[in-house]
Amino acid sequence: MKMQFKEAILIFLLLTTNTIFAKNKEVNILLEKVNQTPNKEERKELIEELKIKLANENKKIRQETDAIIKAKKKIPLKIYKPKP
Repeated sequence: MKMQFKEAILIFLLLTTNTIFAKNKEVNILLEKVNQTPNKEERKELIEELKIKLANENKKIRQETDAIIKAKKKIPLKIYKPKP
């Protein structure tokens, strides 16, 4: 129970810091193009491209968080103390 709570907090922190501090210029540029395009067909194409880029970013972030969680599970919970 305790470990699941810690994992949930870790995932939340990683995703929020990644969202706040990561400046993905490609996604920002595509979003600006979508907002400035008057042509509906071009806008649909740009939105589809934006969906693909965001899905790829989301997949990459999930893989990173999964790797961190797996590494965290390998760390022992208690410090080893040899018996005297």
